Amino acid sequence: MQVIRALFDGHNIKPIENIKTQKITEVLVIFPNDAEKIAPAEARKLLRGSGKGHNLTKKLLESRLQDIKLERK
Repeated sequence: MQVIRALFDGHNIKPIENIKTQKITEVLVIFPNDAEKIAPAEARKLLRGSGKGHNLTKKLLESRLQDIKLERK
């Protein structure tokens, strides 16, 4: 998963950093909650599977294997 910073002007999302892909890619956009600001380190902990011991790599590899099986059908 690639993470980039971008600006939202109310209508368009404009990347601040280079995007390392040229193909059409599905993205997930997360807007911060203005009422409750939290530190970036705390936000990372809240992301599902981001903590130690969550076996994120194993889960991602298993998910990709399932995707490959579905693509072959």
